[in-house]
Amino acid sequence: MNIGEVVTYVGEYGESKIAKICAIGSDKDSYDDVKLENGVFLTYSKKLKTYVPIKGKSLDSVYIEVEGNGGSLDFILPSEMLVD
Repeated sequence: MNIGEVVTYVGEYGESKIAKICAIGSDKDSYDDVKLENGVFLTYSKKLKTYVPIKGKSLDSVYIEVEGNGGSLDFILPSEMLVD
């Protein structure tokens, strides 16, 4: 899964929704450069000067911006995505 791909996720009423991934972000101040590459959430490490995977315990700070039909935007957590 990468930015631009279509995903299925759980809506706020428990319904299944389909949308395209537009952007990735994080609530953590230390994660100012976050990206999604082949299904792995990465953040830029200034110390290592490269992108490193975000640890499981920090995935709750990551959000995914998705665009549905008609241009509607939603912000979802990785745990809300449904795996086919």
